[in-house]
Amino acid sequence: MIAALRSLFLILYLQLPNPVGYVNDFAGIIDPQWESKIEAVIQEVKDKTGAEIAVVTVNSIEPYGTIEEYAVKLFEKWGIGEEEKDNGVLVVVALDIRKVRIEVGYGLEGAIPDGFAGEIIRKTIVPFFRKGSYGEGLYYGVLRLARRIAGEYNVELEGTKGVKVPGEEPGVDKWQLIKFLIFLFFFFPF
Repeated sequence: MIAALRSLFLILYLQLPNPVGYVNDFAGIIDPQWESKIEAVIQEVKDKTGAEIAVVTVNSIEPYGTIEEYAVKLFEKWGIGEEEKDNGVLVVVALDIRKVRIEVGYGLEGAIPDGFAGEIIRKTIVPFFRKGSYGEGLYYGVLRLARRIAGEYNVELEGTKGVKVPGEEPGVDKWQLIKFLIFLFFFFPF
């Protein structure tokens, strides 16, 4: 029984693709110019913070039941981010079920909580996907992730200065505001 379960696990694990870079367009939906822009943003994040972002498009997540399960297994297999910091992010697009998932390593969960990841999908990525602009949607989604990671590490991304991201709220970042209010509360008690 245990041998059968181990064999099943191995079969499922082997059915996951191997990475070919930071952008893995196995579904063939990202135009080359957007792919190079996405790669450039991810490389700058990696160079300045050590954090890694990987993008994967697949036609199907079979034999996995959910995109969440697929993303977790792929994240684990690829080892995205620095091992000791677990500072990786995986963006998965599954065409067969028309879903997007952003899987975040524990080291970045403070900077990229589930609510923020969901907002990126809903407000930035999906509107472009509805127009068939997959590469553009992924570029702007990755850009929002990159900016949040850069903020967490207190670095500036030179290659993205001045780029306005559709779906990104202008003004004060609510997480930065919360951190500032906590700082005020502890250092200037009433």
